[in-house]
Amino acid sequence: MLKQQQRSCERASVVVSPMDDDGRMELRDVEADETYEVVDYIDSELATKLRSLSAGEAVNLELLSGSESGVFGAVRIESSGPSARFQ
Repeated sequence: MLKQQQRSCERASVVVSPMDDDGRMELRDVEADETYEVVDYIDSELATKLRSLSAGEAVNLELLSGSESGVFGAVRIESSGPSARFQ
């Protein structure tokens, strides 16, 4: 699980690849048009919410940077859903 003392950031993103069996999911930052991976979650409740997202759904997440570039842990979900769908 994540350590709260790391620096966090918020990202408005679109799901590129839904969460796989290993808990990894790929997202695209809407503003920067860059892809990144979420590989860790603050708790199982957040992981369950993110697991329910499909490709193309928008999500606004608070993230902690990981030890590798382009890899993050999710701390909090701000909003998500098909009504916020991006192409």
